[in-house]
Amino acid sequence: MPRAWLSLGAVTLRGPLSLGTALAAGLSLTLSACTGAGAPATLAGGSPTASATVVAKPAASNAGTPAPAPGGTTPTPAPAPATPAKDGSTVTIALTGDVLLHSGVTDQAARDGAANPGQASHGLDYRPLLAGAKPFVEGADLAICNLETPVAPPGGPYTSYPVFSVPPEILPALVDTGFDACTTASNHTVDKGVPGIQRTLDAMDAAGLKHAGSNRSAEEQSGTTMLDAHGVKVALLAYAYGLNGFRLPADKTWAVDVIDTATILADARAARSAGAQIVLVALHAGTEYQILPTAQQRDVATALAASPDIDLIYGHHAHVVQPFDKIGDTWVAFGLGNMIAHQHRLPKLTMAQHEVMASFTFAQGSDGRWAVTRAEARPAAMSNLNEPLRYVDLATLLADPAVSEARKAAYRPFYDRAVAALTKLGADGKGLVIAGR
Repeated sequence: MPRAWLSLGAVTLRGPLSLGTALAAGLSLTLSACTGAGAPATLAGGSPTASATVVAKPAASNAGTPAPAPGGTTPTPAPAPATPAKDGSTVTIALTGDVLLHSGVTDQAARDGAANPGQASHGLDYRPLLAGAKPFVEGADLAICNLETPVAPPGGPYTSYPVFSVPPEILPALVDTGFDACTTASNHTVDKGVPGIQRTLDAMDAAGLKHAGSNRSAEEQSGTTMLDAHGVKVALLAYAYGLNGFRLPADKTWAVDVIDTATILADARAARSAGAQIVLVALHAGTEYQILPTAQQRDVATALAASPDIDLIYGHHAHVVQPFDKIGDTWVAFGLGNMIAHQHRLPKLTMAQHEVMASFTFAQGSDGRWAVTRAEARPAAMSNLNEPLRYVDLATLLADPAVSEARKAAYRPFYDRAVAALTKLGADGKGLVIAGR
């Protein structure tokens, strides 16, 4: 463990949610291995700055559009994923869940940094941990993760659960892996107050990683994060259910985007008016370690899917894979699980070891609108505790003739559990492709 890492004891939160809009959206607060601590606290302010990652939202019209469900599997070698055209005729977007840096994750980065000091910064190298995801992240036109926690100043001090402040060295490693952006709205966004938000977004800007979901100013919140995929404009909107009981200062409620259905619909309309051709909505919500989405998750997704301004809805926070579904013509990935974490070190949290990377390919129709033409899920896992901590693409491992049958047998249950979760609402009958199946 790096010397700058501070240890915090576990604390159970018993306090009200900040920002009543989270309750208006009906998304539940769950307290478990990644939640924050202590009674609700008012957070310190910071000096806001503007970001070049947003475009101003034009005034949006108030006129909206009214709203209009396996068994065990043995993977076999699958065809390679669809290769993006890279010319703007199609757009493939890869999505992953929570980048959640428990101290064990950074312990591994320290070991990898010691093994290759020329690649390390402040003794840390997260690249080997992420290497298993790199071919699939780099292969997409856009790749987006969820940065669950604020980053610390270079060199620390760092903190882990329950109030996080993590090494900024994770950011260049994410960029090197191929990520273009990360959402930043989560229940841990304000673990280090509004100054922590500013430090995180400044560091992301410096690393070349775009962001959506938290803000350094009211002006930044009023803009839209716009990504470019070979000339196609893709808007990224992100929201969290709450802030682990912390309360933002009354004059800085713009610092985190919190789930409210009417607000999300208005933001999507504004994104369209700003020129977005594809609009993505990320929701940090649900009940932790629960596979099926809550009724509230389904209600919010159904309301958003009815909007002609929203093209794709996806989520994280539950730390387990949740089902994919297609509501009308809109794909919904309720929960992607973690992207990197170390929760499975606890026997009771081994269900958090498997995860999924989603890949959605869009094409432009004769009416000029972009729509999903391929939905793919790639089951993955964090490596077992008897191995160096790594992101493991399960279809690749299970199809590799060089991997021993004993190792395949150790990982096959994670693949089966991921497939069972992904298909609980019948997504495989609606066109979902699952790598290795």
